[in-house]
Amino acid sequence: MRKIWNVITATKNALGNLLFLGIIAFILFAVFTSETQSVPESAVMIVNPEGVIVEQTRTVDPVEQFLGGNNQVAQETLGRDLVEAIDLAANDERIDAIALDLSNLAGSTLTQFDDIGEALNRFKAEGKPVYAFGDGYSQSQYYLATFADKIYIDKDALPTLGGVFLPGFGSYPLYLKSALDKLRVSMHVIKAGTYKDAAEIFVRDDMSELSRESNQALVDFLWDSYLAQIANARDLPRDRLNEYVNRYGPLLLDADSDPAQLAIDQGLVDNLLSRSEWRQEMQSIVGTEGDSYHHVTYRAYLSSVRPPIPVINPTTDKIAVIVAKGTILDGEQDAGDIGGDSLARLIRQARNSDAIKAIVLRVDSPGGSSSASELIRSELAETQAAGKPVVTSMGGYAASGGYWIASTSNKIFASETTITGSIGVFATFPTFERTMDYLGVNSDGVGTTPLSDAFNVFSEINPMFEMTLQGSVNRTYQKFLALVSDGRGLTLEEADSVAQGRVWSGTKALEHGLIDAIGGVDDAVASAAVLADLSDYDVVYLEQELSPKDQIIRQILQSTLSALPALETNLFSVIPADLRALAELTKTPSLLMQCVNCKVTF
Repeated sequence: MRKIWNVITATKNALGNLLFLGIIAFILFAVFTSETQSVPESAVMIVNPEGVIVEQTRTVDPVEQFLGGNNQVAQETLGRDLVEAIDLAANDERIDAIALDLSNLAGSTLTQFDDIGEALNRFKAEGKPVYAFGDGYSQSQYYLATFADKIYIDKDALPTLGGVFLPGFGSYPLYLKSALDKLRVSMHVIKAGTYKDAAEIFVRDDMSELSRESNQALVDFLWDSYLAQIANARDLPRDRLNEYVNRYGPLLLDADSDPAQLAIDQGLVDNLLSRSEWRQEMQSIVGTEGDSYHHVTYRAYLSSVRPPIPVINPTTDKIAVIVAKGTILDGEQDAGDIGGDSLARLIRQARNSDAIKAIVLRVDSPGGSSSASELIRSELAETQAAGKPVVTSMGGYAASGGYWIASTSNKIFASETTITGSIGVFATFPTFERTMDYLGVNSDGVGTTPLSDAFNVFSEINPMFEMTLQGSVNRTYQKFLALVSDGRGLTLEEADSVAQGRVWSGTKALEHGLIDAIGGVDDAVASAAVLADLSDYDVVYLEQELSPKDQIIRQILQSTLSALPALETNLFSVIPADLRALAELTKTPSLLMQCVNCKVTF
C-alpha cells in the first residue's frame, strides 16, 4: 500500500511541476511578446487617453482588476504623460500632426484638461496641426477637442448620443437618512462650519439650502469657464452657445436633423467625414501605410523617446514634486490615495536629501483624516524650518484636508477652476439602540466612570461623550483657522469669514487670500526655484516605489491577466468610490476634514 501511495505522490508532484513549468512558460511568453511600435519618419501622433485623466494613477491589484471586469473604474491615464508626449512631439521633426481619439475618455477636471490643452496650443505654435475625429463627443471629450484646429464626426456612426452632447455640470451626492432610518441607525454628526455639508448625507435626504447656495455658485462658475473656452476656441457668440445647450432637444426637432448635423449647423464641429475620408486627409499629411496612414500612439512614442531607465544627473540641484492625490487616510496607502505615513516618508526623503533644495506639493484631494492631514503638514513645516521652501500647486481640487496640508506653504498656486477651501471639521458616531430595540435586544451594564459606555454603540450616545467630540471638533476648527491665518497672512476673523466649510473656485480663493497666484505646476516649480535661489536645477517626481519582488509579481500578474478574458462582473464597483472612502473614514469617531461635493460631475 505504501508503494502505491509513493507512486501516487510522485505522479502528483510530477504533474504539479509540469503545470508550474507550463504557467511559467505562458507568463514569459506574455511578458516578452508584447508589441513594440517604432516612430515613422513622418507620422501623426494619436493621442488616445483611456478612462479618467488623473494626477497620479491608482495602484490596482491585478487580481482585483481581473475580477472587476472590463468596466472596472481602474482605467486611468496619467495627465503628465500626455503633456510630456505632446511637448516632445512639438519639437520632433518626425511628428507632423496630432490626431485626438477621445472615444475612450471618461473625464477629468477642468484644470487637468487645461494643462493638456496648453500643451496642444504649444504644439500648434510650432506650425503643426491638431485634429479631432470621433463618432460624437461627450461633454468632457468635446472640451479637449476644442483645442484642435479641426473637429470632425464620423458621418456613418450611429451613437446613442451623437453630435456634441452638453448636459452641463452638477453635484449630486447620495443622501442616506431614510436608509439609515429603515435600518434604525442613529447617526450623530458633530461639526464646525456653517457650510460644512460633508456629513449631511447621513442626516438628510436632500441638500440643505446653505449647501445648495454654495454648490450652485461653484458649478455655475465652472460651467461658465467651460463655455468660455468653447466660445473662444470655436469663435462662437455666447448667446448661440447658450441657445444650443439650453434648447438642445427643441433645436433638434426644429431643425429636423440628426445631432451631428446640428453640431455643424451651430458651429461646434467642422465637418462630417467617413472613416475612409478621414484616413485620406491624414494620408495627405504623412503618406500612406497600407490602407491607413503613418501614425504612432502617444504611449508608443513615449516608450521610444524616453530612456528605459530615467537618467538623473547626480551633479545638479533638484526640485522634488510630490503628488498628494486622493482621499487622505491614516497609515500606509497605495498610490491613488494619500496615506499620512506614506506621504510623510516621501517628504522626509526630500528633506534629508542633499540634492533636493525645494518641494512642490501637487495636491488633488478632497481631504479626509485630520490626523493624517496634520502629520503631512507638520512634515512640510519641518522641511521649511530646515531651510527648504515648500510650494503647493493645486490641481482639480484641494479642499478641506487637502487645503489643510497646503495652508502653511511658502506659496500656493491654483488654476482658476481649482475647487478649494471647505475649511471646516466634522465627526460622526453611529449608534444602534433603535436597531436593538426593534430586534428585542437590550444593552445594560455597569462602569467605573460617566464615560465607561462612551463606545457602546448599542445604546444612546453618551451625552458627555458627545460634548467631548464637539469640543474636539471646535478645537480642530480653531487650529485650522490659526493655520490659515498664519500661513496666508490673514487675521483670524478674515480666515473665519472665508472658512465655515464653504468651497471656492481658484479665482475666488485668490480674491479671498487663500492662495497666492493663479498658475500651474510649472509656475509652482519656478516659484520654488526662486525661493531656493536656484538657477540650474532638475525636476524629479518622488513617488512610492514597490519593492523589486512586488514589481516582479505585479508585472507577471498583469501580463498574465491581460492575456486572459476579463470577467464581466464589476464586483468592486457597485458602491461609489467616494461613498466607500467616507464609510471607511467614519467607522470610528475620528475628526474629519472631507469635502463630499467637491467632485463636480464632468
